[in-house]
Amino acid sequence: MSRIVCLYVLVGIFLLAGCNQSATKTPPLLYVDNIDTSLKQTAFDGWQYKHQPFNGYMVERDRDRKILYKLPIIDGHEQGLALGWFNTGEKLMARHFKDGMKQGLFEQWWPNGNYHYFFIYKKDVLNGRQLVFYPNGRLRQESNYLMGNLEGIQRYWDINGMLLSNYTIKNNKLYGIIKVKSCMPHGH
Repeated sequence: MSRIVCLYVLVGIFLLAGCNQSATKTPPLLYVDNIDTSLKQTAFDGWQYKHQPFNGYMVERDRDRKILYKLPIIDGHEQGLALGWFNTGEKLMARHFKDGMKQGLFEQWWPNGNYHYFFIYKKDVLNGRQLVFYPNGRLRQESNYLMGNLEGIQRYWDINGMLLSNYTIKNNKLYGIIKVKSCMPHGH
């Protein structure tokens, strides 16, 4: 587990250094609900509000009007740190965007505070080591990507930590064991 903690620390330092250099603009404190029909996302122009490029936060709320998700948008494009919460108030997700693209760390947590997943994006595609966890905190899946394509070690574990699958993908070729199944009867 200490390798995973070191990875988080290194990625955190990298992201903080990168975010501090590029975070020159923040959107105005204008909150527009995602159900507002004047707010639209288009493929070519990004987010538009009343037919103009949107500057502010697109928010999603629960029935009591409490904000559950807040997405920063500048000049019609996602920009900065988007945050989400469970309706009970616990942190649900943190996602980074740059110029309308997923960039950097995407994190999500289970309601108990344990990580659900930890993804890294570069220019809107998965890039690097991606981790998925069970609610009990055990690692469920490790996938490695190179600019959107699976590349490198790929592993899956069951909820008790038993390795189920361990293989490598290199240049679109698969090497290793896709699924581990014991030949011993259950209970041995």
